[in-house]
Amino acid sequence: MSKALPEIKESNGFNFITSIWIVPFIAIVIALWLTYQHYSQLGQKIEITFEKNSGLKAGHSQIKFKDVSIGQVIQVALDDDGDGIKVTARIDKEAIDYLNEEAKFWIIKPTVGMSGVSGLDTIISGTYINLYSKKKRFNKKRFMGLEQPYRLLADGEYFHLNASSSFNVDRGTPIFFKNMKAGYVEYVFISLDGKSVDVIVYIEKTYAPYIHVDTKFWVQSTLNINYANGQLDFTVAPASNLVKGGIEFSAGEDSSGKVPYDYIFRLYRDSSTAADKKIGMGGEAIREYAMHFDESIAKLKRDASVRYEKFDIGRVKDIAHRYNSKSHKLSGKVLISIDTSIFIDPDESNKTGEANLIQAVKDGLRASLQEHDPISGLLYINLSFAEDNQTEMITYQNGYANFPTISTQGSGLVSELEGLIVKLGELPLDDLIRSIDDTVDNLNGILETNRSETDQLFVNLNRTLEGINKIVDSREFSKIPAQLNKTMVRLRKTLRSIDSMMKSNGRESLLSSQLTETLKEVSRASRDTQKVLKKLEQKPNSLIFGD
Repeated sequence: MSKALPEIKESNGFNFITSIWIVPFIAIVIALWLTYQHYSQLGQKIEITFEKNSGLKAGHSQIKFKDVSIGQVIQVALDDDGDGIKVTARIDKEAIDYLNEEAKFWIIKPTVGMSGVSGLDTIISGTYINLYSKKKRFNKKRFMGLEQPYRLLADGEYFHLNASSSFNVDRGTPIFFKNMKAGYVEYVFISLDGKSVDVIVYIEKTYAPYIHVDTKFWVQSTLNINYANGQLDFTVAPASNLVKGGIEFSAGEDSSGKVPYDYIFRLYRDSSTAADKKIGMGGEAIREYAMHFDESIAKLKRDASVRYEKFDIGRVKDIAHRYNSKSHKLSGKVLISIDTSIFIDPDESNKTGEANLIQAVKDGLRASLQEHDPISGLLYINLSFAEDNQTEMITYQNGYANFPTISTQGSGLVSELEGLIVKLGELPLDDLIRSIDDTVDNLNGILETNRSETDQLFVNLNRTLEGINKIVDSREFSKIPAQLNKTMVRLRKTLRSIDSMMKSNGRESLLSSQLTETLKEVSRASRDTQKVLKKLEQKPNSLIFGD
């Protein structure tokens, strides 16, 4: 008997555990989980707008906070209006709390300039974005990037400088105090009136206490040769500064208080200019005035000094010329600024410096053009009281306060020399020479003729003395060269001696011998005078420069 075969049942159901579809399902789950993990760790996406790109690369440039990478640039593109660039970046989740109103972003790149070499770490890692912020809960997604590194006010102070020109000062120019780096130039831009340059500087807190209202800032020069106020100044910058240059400032002596927030320092072109005496508080005390001069202002330059009692109290801001068809001359209009705080009287606290200046003008204070030195003939504006005071006031016209002026003469060495020649030409030298010749002839005749002709000698001698006395006592005589002056004085003494001898009762033999010696002195004086006059005629400038 044979055994029955087992019956096999056919299954029509679906077993998930044993199905082949479990493999892709598990793969999908894993992929979703990894995707979730990836995006959950990506953090916040933000946008930063900069004026221009400075080497940022999508997928490569990092964002750092305290030298720790906290994000990455994922896109760099032009912003909507095309005025700048828009950087899209993603910040790590751990740093999201720093994305608030305190956040400041700026680009770090390798830079070689007057301040030295910076950003060397970017040569290997590439340009990156630096962040300064404080941790808060509030989050932002859009930011405006800075063009300059952000500096904490707690670490230093900002000061405002103003100059007639930039003097080649640029962003990043270092600032020195006693040859020690004390800060940087942060911003350089044209002033609101378009007539000067404003410079904003940042000074570290270590050096900020040395800056007071009387501190002076000037541009360091690698080589500076300057002739001003009769002094020749030759300076060479330290070797360490020959390449990088910079700005230097002096320690102020007025430590009575902190510099007012609106105080504006003047930036001088060099140390020699800064060395001029300057007083005043500046700031709101500075006022502008217009001055009109009918004489030549060709040698008056912008940024020239305005002085009162030899102190620098202001400067020339602008110069304009106007032609006069009647006189055929160019007149000048000069715009100046004056620090009116120097006119404050401590005993009259109820009056401002400006009010005292207005009163001083009523009392005769006038502006005039003066020369720094006779060689260059460069001019500055001097405020002084006029001798023949005619009461005038500061008038206001076309938005300007007009300051009264008086005319002065002189435009340097050449004009002084020309004036000297004119003075010499006005002296009666020809009459003097003829008188001397007549006197010599008469003296020679005394030794050959009788005593009766002595009376005629007295007449001629007295005429000669009168002529010499008029010349020597005249105002013009004090201005002629020393050599001619000495000769004329010696001639007068000689002739007086002759006159004294002729009136005396000495022996005739003694008179004869003395007259002989006197004749020689007179002849010598005459020849010296003629030589001087001949030299002046041939070469007028020999009085100053020699042969």
